[in-house]
Amino acid sequence: MHKQIDFWIVGLVTGFFGGLLTFLLLFVVNLLVNNNYSFVFGTVYLAPAFFMAYACARLRGKYGSGVLSYGSGFRLSLLTGLVTALVMSVAIYFVYTYLYTPTLSYRLGRLESELVGKQATAGYAAIAEKQQTLRNLMSPLNLSLLFAAVNLALSPVYAVIIAIFARRKNRFLE
Repeated sequence: MHKQIDFWIVGLVTGFFGGLLTFLLLFVVNLLVNNNYSFVFGTVYLAPAFFMAYACARLRGKYGSGVLSYGSGFRLSLLTGLVTALVMSVAIYFVYTYLYTPTLSYRLGRLESELVGKQATAGYAAIAEKQQTLRNLMSPLNLSLLFAAVNLALSPVYAVIIAIFARRKNRFLE
């Protein structure tokens, strides 16, 4: 059986690096995908599940002698998911606030032009109100809170699924 310190070290370290790598994935997807609405952005929400599963496999394989209980797997997956969401949202906030501002402004301009193009018959006040709402939604704080909220909502679901499969032992043919 694993020690409590091993549990926390695996969860926190995997969550920290998982959050950074998930943010890096988001950064790369934003640079490569020119479309504002794409299913490729879904990979950003699936990446934490990979790190949660890796943490369970690491704890089971290296520290747990090939055995991991359902409760330990669930708690470890949940801890890893929460740390991943926290690190990713903090990275999004700081990078979008200080480093990524021109690209964020470019995306906001594209969304505003699409909004104006779709609502050409609307009045100036209605368009200005929608542009202000769009600017508020695309602020770095709101983006980081959005990604954190979605990842925090998905973490328990991923944790249940991963804990079910992490409980099993490796069954290789001998």
